[in-house]
Amino acid sequence: MLRLAQARLLHMSAAAAAAGGGAAAKAGPIATSMQLKLTEALQPVSLSIQNDSHKHAGHSGNPSGAPDAETHFKVDVVSAAFEGKNPVQRHRLVYQLLAAEIEAGVHALALKTKTPAEAGTA
Repeated sequence: MLRLAQARLLHMSAAAAAAGGGAAAKAGPIATSMQLKLTEALQPVSLSIQNDSHKHAGHSGNPSGAPDAETHFKVDVVSAAFEGKNPVQRHRLVYQLLAAEIEAGVHALALKTKTPAEAGTA
């Protein structure tokens, strides 16, 4: 399980670097924690976490504008755990799982939550 999470984390870091995430090429402690919690709880078919904090430099959620800030994220997750849940229930589940990260300074989460059938991976 841990190796699977680590492999996905490496994939996430490579994807962030390819998307121009700059300093996001190495996931910070908050992104790493988010990755591990979501992987453990949701057993996702697909999980992508993109740190977009650099796009919000000077914004109230990232006032320092630091390129390695961990305040704004896009999270796309495909999981069977979302079966039978409406979008609000899915988002609430993710927010509950990431409550500590939000408390620690995550200012914005853009969520896409799908079932495998909705994502076409069933």
